[in-house]
Order: sequence, then C-alpha cells, then structure tokens
Amino acid sequence: MIHNLKFGIIKVMLLIVALFAFSKPSLAQEDLKAFTVTPNRPKGGDQITITYNSTETPLKNQDSLTGIFYTYADYKWIIEDVSLTKIADNKWETKVQLNPKAALINFTFNSKDDTDLGGLPTYSWIINEAPGSYSGWGLMRNPSFNQEFPQKLDSISFIEDKVSLMWINNEIRNNPSSRAHVFFEGLSLKMKTTEADQTSRIKEELRYILDLPLDLVQQYDVQRSLGLLDQTNNKSFIDSVETVLLFKYPKGVLARDKEIKKLYMTSDANERIDGFKAFQQKFPQEKFSKVNTVIGDLYYDKLYKAVAYTYIVSKKDYGFVFDNLKTAPFSVVIDYGWHLVSIPNNNESMSLDSLNLFAGRIIPEMERREQNVPNKFVHMYSPKQWKERALKQSYREYLTYAKILEKVGGYQKEAHYLEKVKPFLAYNDTDFNELYALQLKREGNHQQAVDFILECLKLNNTSAAMLSILKEDFIKKGGKETDFESYVTGLKSTDSFDKHRSELISELMNEPIEGFDLESSYGGSVKLADQKGKIVIIDMWATWCAPCKKAMPGMKMAVDKYAEDANVKFYFLDTQEYIKDYKAQTAAFIKEKGYPFEILYDAENSETGKLDDTYAKYAKAFEFSGIPQKMIIDQKGNLRWRSTGYMGSPSELADEISIIIEFLKAETKS
Repeated sequence: MIHNLKFGIIKVMLLIVALFAFSKPSLAQEDLKAFTVTPNRPKGGDQITITYNSTETPLKNQDSLTGIFYTYADYKWIIEDVSLTKIADNKWETKVQLNPKAALINFTFNSKDDTDLGGLPTYSWIINEAPGSYSGWGLMRNPSFNQEFPQKLDSISFIEDKVSLMWINNEIRNNPSSRAHVFFEGLSLKMKTTEADQTSRIKEELRYILDLPLDLVQQYDVQRSLGLLDQTNNKSFIDSVETVLLFKYPKGVLARDKEIKKLYMTSDANERIDGFKAFQQKFPQEKFSKVNTVIGDLYYDKLYKAVAYTYIVSKKDYGFVFDNLKTAPFSVVIDYGWHLVSIPNNNESMSLDSLNLFAGRIIPEMERREQNVPNKFVHMYSPKQWKERALKQSYREYLTYAKILEKVGGYQKEAHYLEKVKPFLAYNDTDFNELYALQLKREGNHQQAVDFILECLKLNNTSAAMLSILKEDFIKKGGKETDFESYVTGLKSTDSFDKHRSELISELMNEPIEGFDLESSYGGSVKLADQKGKIVIIDMWATWCAPCKKAMPGMKMAVDKYAEDANVKFYFLDTQEYIKDYKAQTAAFIKEKGYPFEILYDAENSETGKLDDTYAKYAKAFEFSGIPQKMIIDQKGNLRWRSTGYMGSPSELADEISIIIEFLKAETKS
C-alpha cells in the first residue's frame, strides 16, 4: 500500500517496519513507574489522569510542582499549563481533557528551580491509531525539526534521521491521509539519509500533492519542499510549481509572501502605504494566523512598522497606530511603547497630557498581549511561559507608564504596574525604588517604606526623595539632623563602598587643562583661571540629552552637600545646543526642576560655528566623545577626574563626586 502512493520517501530503508509495529499505545511506558496514564488506551476527547512519581527523579521531595502538557493534534502542537495535586509522598496527579484530535501527548514537570523532561523514555504517550501519532513521535525527538516541534526533551532521547523516517513511513502506512501533512518532513529526511540524488522523487511527490486541495500550511510545505531542490538546475520546475500555486491560490501563502517582500522593498513611502491597505484587504491577518513563513518572519513586522512610522513622521497621523493597535504584531506594540512613550518621556519631548494619552492606549494593549501566545510561538511556549517572556520584553515600558501615572496622580494604576515590574527592578533600579517607596508611604505603610529604603541603601540605589523619607523617620525616632549623613553612610555596604572608592581613586589623573571664559546664567561670566584654590566640578550637558537630565538628581544631591563650602564650585556647562531659544528653555527646565545650578553657556566654535567650543576643545585634548561629561579640576587647576555617560543611581553618583572632592581636600592638607 505504501509503495502505491508514489511517495519518494516511503521505501522502508533497511529497517523492517514490522519490528516496530506497536500493539500498545505506549512506548515501553508500562515499565516507566515515574509516569502513568489512566486509562491505558485513551482516545481523543477522553479525560485522562496523569500520575507522576518523583521518587527517582530530579524533583524528589518537592513541596510544590507544576506541569506543562503538550498535545499533538491535527498535525500541530498545543501547549497548556497544568497544576499538580500531591496525593502521597513524591506522588502527584492531574486530570486533563484530551483534544478530540489528539495523536500524541508529552509532559514535563517543574519545581521552582528544576525541570524533569523525562530522560530517555520521555513522558510521552501515543494515542493509538490517531492520525499524526507516529509521525509526531518520530519528529518530536528529532532536533532537526525543532522549529516545528517543541524540543522539551532530554537530548538523550533524541533519535537519528533514519529512525524518524521510519516513523513517517509507519504513519503513512497506518493513516494514508497523513501523506499530505508530512510530505515535506519525509522528503527532508529522505534527502538526509540517502546518498542518491532525490530530485526526481521530490518532483514526483510535489506533482502528486499539487493535485490535492491544500490548506495554507500545506501550501507552505510545498514552498519549503521546493527549497530542497537545487535552485539553479531546477529553476523551470520551481517556477512552474509557483505558477500553479499562484493560479490555484491567488490569495494563498505564496501570493502573500511575494506581496510582503515587494511592499517591504518598495522605496516610495506613499506607494507602500497604498499597497499595504490593499494587502490588508486581500490577505487579512486572521486568515493566516496558523501559518508562519520565512518571508513573513523576516519582513512582515518590519513592513508594518515602516507603514506605521511613515504615517507618524511624514503625515503626523497617529490614526493607523491606534486604529490597528489590537491587530498589530506584538513586536510592533513593544516598539510603540519604546518610541512613542519611553523615548519622549525620557527626552521630555512630549507634553504630559499626550504622554498619558499615548501610554494609556499602548501599555494596556501590551499587557493584554501577555494573555495571548502569538501564533509563531504557540508550539514553543505554554501560556505561563509566554506571559513570563512577554513581561521580560515589556517591563521597562510598564515602569515608564508608572512614572507618568505618578505625575498625573493615577496612583491605583501605578501601584498595579509597580507590582508587575517589582521582580525585575526592586532594589536595583532607582526610578522603581523611588516610586515604590513613595507608593508605600502614600498608602500609609510608612515602616514598610523605610525598610525598603534601607535595603536599597545597601546597594546604594536611592534618590533624594527616598532619603527625605528616611531622614523624616530618623529624626522622628530621635536622631539629630546633623547626624543623618553619617547614619546613611553607615547603612551602606562597607565592602562595596570601599571597593568603589578604590576604583575611583585609581582613575585619577593629573593633567593641565586649558581655561575658559563663559557666560553664566547668574549674570556676567565665569573664568576657570579665577577658580584657583577651589575644587571645580564641571558637568557638560544639553537640553536634548536624556542621560544628562537623568543624572541631575544625583548632581543636585552633591551640590546640596557642598552648598556651604565656598571652596567647591559646581558649573553645569550647556553645550551642543542647536535651537535659537535654548537659553530660555534651559532656564525654564532648571526652574521647573528646582535645581540650584549655575549654568554656563558654551561659546561658538570658530571652526564649525556650533555652540560647542569648550566641549570640542576638551574632547580633543582628553580624547573623549559624548555627554554627559563630568570633570573635576583640583585647587591647582589640573584635571584630576573625568567620567562619560550615566548609568548609576543618584546616591551613587553623589557618592562618586563626594569621594573625589574629599580625596582632593585631604591631598591638599597632607
């Protein structure tokens, strides 16, 4: 019967199929005490009981276990999370309802820190005679097909290509209709296991398949099978098959792939927009939710983003974004969160009302996507696994939304998003730490807020607002305001602080530095030459520089600390500005934030005409590039320390500045 199908792969290689014919649905599973299925011979649609005995597994003596339930039905994988009930020591049980078309099932079991994949025998069960059962069993254990099959197995259970091919043969022998669903895998395996040229067999098989009515997945399998041929020597055949596919399925997978690539490669933005409108009508996304192609994976999301940002940039139109938000690819929704919410929030380039409006639409949609595994990942992740993955991609944007909600008074929503991101950011991210401490205090959990801040201090990840809460508590409990700084210092990790101090001191230099004479926001001008005998801290920044602004709370903490010290001067050098009214904008920004900063305005560069004369002079002399740029000049007028960028916390930055200042003071006295 097999040979009459003209299927190029189904000659039974040198293995005797009869030796592998199973009279039972399980694969030696009756001897596998760790895993049993009741009833022993289930059918699709049955409710079954899974019993897991962990006595001799990596999950022995656990208090809590969960499982993941993989079902191969209708030639595709369905993945579900399952809970387990402990019925005795190291014995667990769960009940599941089989899919009506279930052909093969597989389980993995998980504790908090470990996973049991089943070893050599696996925790799998064949549903007797169900279409797809044998091919699923043969392909699941072959790592060559890990794009289509969830490789949630120990590598010891993997099988060779020739064994997988045998199972394909068994499948077609028992379920001839399966041929139209496994022909690509069979042809691939035949090529890998046979030295003889398989071109004629591939062509013969494709001629047979093309005579059948094909669904979208089968159409794509034809395309993939064409990829097995030498593309140069078989061009006319490949072209003829593609012509047949396009004629029979003008709204099918190949037609869609070609249109995606064509639109992506189109250079005219308006032509791309018009073409994409027609594309959406001809190839509705929901119709193709069950098939993923290489072309689609490579180009569709990029095409979608190109169209969306063309509307935004060229037409100043956000209608496409919001009208199609619920159907936009997940990666695009993440991208919207970054480009339309986080970046303008960080750069302060959008009004708070607009930020709140955009975030209020995009972020909840991002969160909704956690509940729906995208089709390209349905054979890879359970709902719980996907939610964890999605959250890892989204938590930074959730934090941004929490910042916005803090500013607009949306405290209830803010608390929700802070709890979501807490496992990723607590103690290690100062922005989160500040919002969380403020939330605890606002909710009346004052001691919890203090305890949280104390833990953050161990990592030196605190802000001025957090220290204000701690100071209030310190004084309330009888501490003196004059003792607060030493109290805070004592709370920090001594080892970490000492190590950080040693690293900073090792970075010190002693280089002469050219002077400047720059206009000051306080009136008049400031000359570096006039600062001899003082320690001078210069912070180069710009109104357009997000990291510069992010560093300013820490710089304010340092400025406040030395506010009464006439021998320590801080200057904030505004450089590389390009807008006409930058001085007015700078003044407005400093006033809005309440920063006690003296701003110096960089002079015009005689060579370029840009407002970066001092920056360019120092960048060339000391071989650096970029802002924020912090420089500390000692009492003799020499450059002693320099730092580019900002990645830390306000308290850590203030400590860095203070460490250098105190070292230079002590150096002068010695």
